[in-house]
Parts: sequence; structure tokens; C-alpha cells
Amino acid sequence: MVPSNFKRLRISRFLVFEVLMTNLKILWTRAREIRQEDGLIKLFRSISLFMISPIYIRNSFYLYEYHVKNRLSPNEVMRKPVTNDIVFKIVTSNQDADKLELEHYKFRSYHTDFNNGLTTYSRWLDKGAIAFCTFARNDFAAITWVISSRYSQDRIGAPPLKVDYADHEAFSRGAWVNPKYRNQGLYLFTKINRDQYLTNVGIRLLRTTIHTTNKMGLVLQRKFESREYGKAQLTRILFWRSWRETPDNRSI
Repeated sequence: MVPSNFKRLRISRFLVFEVLMTNLKILWTRAREIRQEDGLIKLFRSISLFMISPIYIRNSFYLYEYHVKNRLSPNEVMRKPVTNDIVFKIVTSNQDADKLELEHYKFRSYHTDFNNGLTTYSRWLDKGAIAFCTFARNDFAAITWVISSRYSQDRIGAPPLKVDYADHEAFSRGAWVNPKYRNQGLYLFTKINRDQYLTNVGIRLLRTTIHTTNKMGLVLQRKFESREYGKAQLTRILFWRSWRETPDNRSI
């Protein structure tokens, strides 16, 4: 008879191996995407930055703001998708996500640009972020997140963007569309429903940071009437961190 401690050790080793293989698969997929989109030089630069990231990080961002809408513009009315078989869900906790998964609506176990190691989404929910998800039938199609308090922003480890939560502002993060459903209006559908929720709870303005290399994030911001109002730079050396925001002269 195999001792229970030995069984637990085998299970623990298996879980560690599974997490390691998942992370390696994510890194390999991302490396392949960079090589295909930007070439070998950009790939080697990305690998070098990844290797030194435990010691040194320097990231640049564009800053955008978006005025929450309580009605659609004529352009959005024309682009609004037919809603047959499209489902929108608001998720405020991992308990909510557990219930959704019983209905076959899964998003926490899906690899996206933000769900690193397939653990980020669960962590964000635990720390107070709100997920706005769209599913095409049961297929995960689009998502965006909103952080509605400084407490959650700090706990999540989001960039220290200046957001006036007391003045009905919030921090938008993690916008992503499944490549399978891009250019089909599903992110617009997600945004419309998100804005309705935000209007009901009194949030009027969303601010966000978009990494300068995040092409899809930049496309979404510019496509849906967000305004670039500045740039920012985040520098970290070991435990020291610096954040600097620079307003866009055009916005003054």
C-alpha cells in the first residue's frame, strides 16, 4: 500500500510540472508571435529584457481617458452586432466565476495578453477588480476590466496611474478580444454593456495605461473614442520603483 504522504508528494510534483509546462507553452507562443510580427531583432530584445526583468524593468505607456456613455453614437448604432447567441456577464468575484463555469462560461483558464500563467484573472477578482465578459454561445469572446478603488489598484499591482476615484473616475485594464471574434463588433457589445453598468453606479470617466507595444490595446482605444492625454514611464530597479506621467501638450 502506497503511503498517503508519498501520494501527496507525487500529486504536488505533478502540479508543479503542469504549471511549468503551461508557462513554457505561453512563453513559446508569445515568442513565436513576436518573431512573426516584428522579426528576430525584436524577439532577441524581448528575450534580453525578460532575462533581466527580476532586476531591472523600464516600461513606457500611453495614457488614455474615456467618458462613459449612457447612449450610443450613430456610428456605434450602425456597428452594434446582432445579439443572437451572444451573452454578456459581469463578474465581481471568483465565486461568481465558479458559478459561471458550471454553466460552461469559462474565462479564467483562457490564455490572453494579461492572464499570465492562467492565474492573473483569479487574482484580480480576489483583489476587487470587476470583469466584463462576452461569450459567443459558450466561447470566450471578449473581456475588459474596471478597477473602482485605489485600494484595489494597489493590491493588484497595477501601474500607479493618477485616478481620482472620489470624483467618479475608475481605472480600465485588460481589454482583449479573442482573435476568432475580432472585427465582429463583440468588443463594442462588451463596452456598451459595461458603460450601462458604470453609468448606474456613478462612474463617469475611465483612465487607462496602454503599453507602447500593445498594438491591439492601442487599436481598441483609438477605435472607441478614447483620448490620449499623455505618456508615462515606469522604472523598477530591484525594490525601487519610479512612475512619471507626462501630459500631452495637445491636451492642455
